[in-house]
Amino acid sequence: SISIISEETLKKLCPHRRLQTRPADFVLRDFQKNPVHIVGWARVHVERRGFRGPLDILVVKRQLTTLLGLAWFNPLGIQLVGVDHLQASNFDGVCREFPEVFDGSLGSYKGPPITLPIDPMVRPIRLKARRVPFALKPKIEAELDRLTAQGVLEPVTYAEWETPIVTPVKPNGEVRICADYKCTINKALQDNPYPVPVVSHVLAALAGAKTIVTHRGAFRVKRLQFGVSVAPGIFQSIMDSLLKGIPGVQPFFDDVLIAAPNEGERFTIATDHKPLLGLLAPDRQTPQILSQRVLRWNQFLNSYTYELVHRPGKAMGHADALSRLPLPMTEPDPAPAHGVMLIESLPERPLHAAEVARATGRDRILARVRDWVGRGWPSGKVEDAFRPFASRKDELSTHKGCVLWGSRVVVPPPLRKQVLEDLHETHPGIVRMKALARSYVWWPGMDEEIEGWVRRCQPCQESRPDPPSAPVHRWESNRRPWSRLHLDFAGPYQGQIFFILVDAYTKWLEVIPVASTSTAAAVRALRRVLCTHGIPDTLVTDNGTAFTSREFREFTERYLIRHIRSAPFHPATNGQAERMVRTTKEALGRMRKLTTRLDRLHPDRAPEVRGSPEVREAVRGFFPGDPVYAKNFASGP
Repeated sequence: SISIISEETLKKLCPHRRLQTRPADFVLRDFQKNPVHIVGWARVHVERRGFRGPLDILVVKRQLTTLLGLAWFNPLGIQLVGVDHLQASNFDGVCREFPEVFDGSLGSYKGPPITLPIDPMVRPIRLKARRVPFALKPKIEAELDRLTAQGVLEPVTYAEWETPIVTPVKPNGEVRICADYKCTINKALQDNPYPVPVVSHVLAALAGAKTIVTHRGAFRVKRLQFGVSVAPGIFQSIMDSLLKGIPGVQPFFDDVLIAAPNEGERFTIATDHKPLLGLLAPDRQTPQILSQRVLRWNQFLNSYTYELVHRPGKAMGHADALSRLPLPMTEPDPAPAHGVMLIESLPERPLHAAEVARATGRDRILARVRDWVGRGWPSGKVEDAFRPFASRKDELSTHKGCVLWGSRVVVPPPLRKQVLEDLHETHPGIVRMKALARSYVWWPGMDEEIEGWVRRCQPCQESRPDPPSAPVHRWESNRRPWSRLHLDFAGPYQGQIFFILVDAYTKWLEVIPVASTSTAAAVRALRRVLCTHGIPDTLVTDNGTAFTSREFREFTERYLIRHIRSAPFHPATNGQAERMVRTTKEALGRMRKLTTRLDRLHPDRAPEVRGSPEVREAVRGFFPGDPVYAKNFASGP
């Protein structure tokens, strides 16, 4: 009901009068949710036909469109006519009439089956799964479980066509699983003959596979995937058939528009940036390392048949002019910081992006690299110090003043020691530490520095295993779980002794704190475990006094358990238990404190955080032939 006028328009209408304004007690936003700066309320004298008198109008800054509010309609004699009938919508009735639309489940197309015509002369293509960043692995596995539960994916053991997935990060921090079909089935798909609407024609009238492979194995796709080149034509034909016969209605993929009939065609994309010819090439596999923004472009273009050509900027005057005349208002970033700056996703992050940006600007090498990423790389050879960056120049980007390689932050030299200290807080090994670092950070020679850091770590060297000895006797393989158990003691560590038990078939490990290494302590701990998991066929121990006593022999005879002791002075013959004892000692010996910062990643040890969404536990799945820990307490097989 408010009438609005801009300050500039008001000055043109009343050039010789200075109006007094009073403040407004509300916030005004436009349809794009951008704030509108308010000058205040003004009382103006209005004359129209038989009306003469003061009216209130809201004055705003900037040259905006003047709006006439409902409060001025009656004084000016304006009426709304032409409304014949008003009826409240009955949403509940619509829900009852179409229950399958509102039940929350993922529906599917009910018409004739969709087939993808593949050229028989093209041999099937099977590509390996891409490496998954350690930081994104839980999110990717959760998304795979969700799609499997919805029936979009189905685990399979083998397929002739296997396409690797790419995982762009959504604005809300979750991942989207897309397949890189341009390097597999898009090469063999025959063109869909159905015409796809051309955007330019629609706008003028207004003045459209097979199996994916992941780090968890292969999945059969049960829905038509985004990125298949013939998908737009198939979807457009279905939409046209559904809405056929409705006058003035033209579907455009998942939008319904008023448009004229038109035809599909192969379109050409021109760019003045040569690196895009390799990053967005329609006949090449998507590179392993990409910034999130370029990855979104790549997945968007996968749905189209296109040709990418290079054209100098001076030959593209319209695009060059638009790039030099940005809009005054900024749109939301399609790849926000929390989806790119993976170093900020660490619990109690060791560094902040602002610190990295400041150190980057002070570093001679990184400051020039950051400038080249934004303005263009020099032609010809570069100094040796810049070669690691020059070889990755097509994969580097900048954000918030930081240099990124894909989604990994390039750490300046003054901050690298601090990053290494935080990565090695729980004393992981070289391989584990490299995997953790590659999920968040990068700098030239990072792998070598990690290797040297671990080799210089005193706790890691003290817990290092001895060199391998001569091969020992191998136990016969078990065919079922909980048949042969290996026992031993570990410790003391911080005044605590642990009873170690491991199943030879499943490698199931039980570590129980005990008061001593006596027979009574061993029997008490063993009885507690057997009450939970059942009685085994065989127990394997060393020749410790706890296992050679009469009390332990009577315990095994009472439960009809076969007791085997390792050869004297050769503990390696009880290798299963010795391996688990070593693993337990290494884990305990490397930890300075039992609770570390990375422990908060585990849901059982993570502190409660207000406002965090509820995490639903995913259902685990198994394949035929996988060893599982299960016992059948019923009769029969």
